[in-house]
Amino acid sequence: MTGTPTTRTRPTWPDLPASVRAAVEVRLGAPVTGWTSHDGGYSQGLASTLRTADGSVFVKAVGAEHAFTVGLYREEARRAALLPDGVPAPRFLWSAEIPAAEIPAGAARPDEGWVALAFETHPSRNPRQPWADDELRAVLDLAVAVGEHPVAAGALPAFETELPTDRTRRLADEAPPGLTTYDPWLAQHLGRLATLEEGAPAAVAGSSLVHGDLRGDNALLVDDGPGGVRALAVDWPNAARGAAFCDLVGMLPATQVEGGPAPEEALARRPLPVGTDEDAVTAYLVALTGYFVHSSLQPPPPGIPHVRAFQRAQGEACVAWLRRRLGP
Repeated sequence: MTGTPTTRTRPTWPDLPASVRAAVEVRLGAPVTGWTSHDGGYSQGLASTLRTADGSVFVKAVGAEHAFTVGLYREEARRAALLPDGVPAPRFLWSAEIPAAEIPAGAARPDEGWVALAFETHPSRNPRQPWADDELRAVLDLAVAVGEHPVAAGALPAFETELPTDRTRRLADEAPPGLTTYDPWLAQHLGRLATLEEGAPAAVAGSSLVHGDLRGDNALLVDDGPGGVRALAVDWPNAARGAAFCDLVGMLPATQVEGGPAPEEALARRPLPVGTDEDAVTAYLVALTGYFVHSSLQPPPPGIPHVRAFQRAQGEACVAWLRRRLGP
């Protein structure tokens, strides 16, 4: 078998317990003859394209020692099955719960099992870093296209109930020591920002599909004819119903961190949806800023130590963007 080298704590196909591999092969309907691990992203689970005599399938799987990620995978299975028709995303195929009883002694504690999800594969690649202009345009277009899909009330959770909208207030109340490592402008304006954050739930409410975590590592690029490229969105545990602008605004701090343009320049290339309220964008940006800054100051979660540095970088980009929007 072949596969890309493991560059992080994500397991590869041979690392899975034998009975987990066997259970996945039962769902695939054929033995796995090869695998390619996809080592980007910020979760601890398997993320591999598995090859069989019948073709290739993308599978993600995680054991219950990573309880938070197990919850994410279960939620993704539920929400991916509810996405509207025509959403630019690989098709969800199946999910499987593999109980601890099927895992050999020594491979897991008695209360542990595994969760696996499968999706169709496409000849594709992740965007390059730093961003290339055509690839950035494709992912900006993807963010807008996701928001063009209406979602019926109750079909998916409301984004305003999922977005953390109290982190700026918590920074103001707690004044953690690490706050001083950010631009002093942030600490000086936390009171004002916390008030703006109160408007974030209303700002992100709407009837459009929201991916909720769209950025370069959650997008796949597909060559689409001579010189053309289009993008697909992957990883949907946060799929929700909200405002059409949320994914476009939400991806821009990470875009800048990954070598792309500043948010204002990106929006000059791909403007916000018609009718977007600028005050709503500001309120959402305040909530994002509070989330990234507050999260960056917490201990790293098991298995993904690099996530705090990425949150830090996005927090810094958000603070700079807010400062430009709101002034000195």
